[in-house]
Amino acid sequence: MDRRIKASRMQEKRLAEEIGGTTIAGSGNGWAVKNDVRNAAWSIECKTTGAARFSLTHRDLINAEKNALLDLREMAFAVEMQGRTWVVLSKETFLRLIEREEDT
Repeated sequence: MDRRIKASRMQEKRLAEEIGGTTIAGSGNGWAVKNDVRNAAWSIECKTTGAARFSLTHRDLINAEKNALLDLREMAFAVEMQGRTWVVLSKETFLRLIEREEDT
């Protein structure tokens, strides 16, 4: 197996375990559920790279958001670079999380 594919699958598996979710088999080539990892509330598109940079486009974010909405979940975009994972959210989602935190 290609090491990039193996790294990607490991990233998805780790994240799924951390959020109490599951990986989506065939998420990149299936027609039903498209993002890579999900739990009851979140649909997460995952990318991994060994490089020091990753190009994240508006189209990537819109596609991930659309796929999450079709799955009735919040969208997040997880990018793993050089051993650390960064999670990208929309401003609206971020503000909702802040509001929930303030309510508790």
